[in-house]
Amino acid sequence: LKQQFTSKPLSTLRFCVPGLAYTIMNNLVFLSLDKLSAAVQQVTYQLKILTAAVLAVVMLGKRIDRVQWCSLILLVAGVSLVQWPRQPTGAAVRFELALDTDAVVGLVAVVSAAFMGGFAGVYMEMVLKQKDASIWLRNAQLGIFGAVTALIAAFVNDGQRIRDEGLLQGYSWRTLAAIFTLATGGLLVAVVIKYADNILRQFSTALSIIITSIFSAVVLEDFVPDSLFVVGAFIAISSTFLYNLGLPRWVTGVAG
Repeated sequence: LKQQFTSKPLSTLRFCVPGLAYTIMNNLVFLSLDKLSAAVQQVTYQLKILTAAVLAVVMLGKRIDRVQWCSLILLVAGVSLVQWPRQPTGAAVRFELALDTDAVVGLVAVVSAAFMGGFAGVYMEMVLKQKDASIWLRNAQLGIFGAVTALIAAFVNDGQRIRDEGLLQGYSWRTLAAIFTLATGGLLVAVVIKYADNILRQFSTALSIIITSIFSAVVLEDFVPDSLFVVGAFIAISSTFLYNLGLPRWVTGVAG
């Protein structure tokens, strides 16, 4: 790590790019949540799946056939239904969009956030697939810049509280467990991006949302699946098979 910082500083500084992109993305997401209804924001934000695919074609020269493009569109629809906001009663929130100034700002923010998320993911794939360093070193480099960015954001937002009570105030074993889970998940994401690609990561993220929701419903019993969830989960899972395996033979046989 020291050698990378001293002998290849420009190589290390490249990791400022995804760190900055994710920081901008997070702020745009918060802005869009403030300007748009939850339903509009959640559905529009799923465009990050398509922007990741488009940028993979542009930046990495990836080939995506028509069936795979259709599966990506289905994935956007499925994830949107699974994550559709619900009211406390369990009823789905209505999709309402009034084109006033706030709505326009919110739409620009959420589309920009989707673009930044897709760009950061594709850029990470481009860097991780280089053979001049291990995946562990790349994760350490990204983690350093991510930690610095997060530390600056923490002091900007809660500087006085940190000075009064310390940076680790309120930490417990649950906090440490959450940190460990997120860190492990980050490493697994890097492995998926390096040995598969960023588009497949979008599918894995969608499936993880479904699995988490099922776990929440069965084990924690704090979520009741409704028709939107069932339909969305079916579409998302079907799109995963469609992207990786293509159309079934009986479909291609009929079409032929």
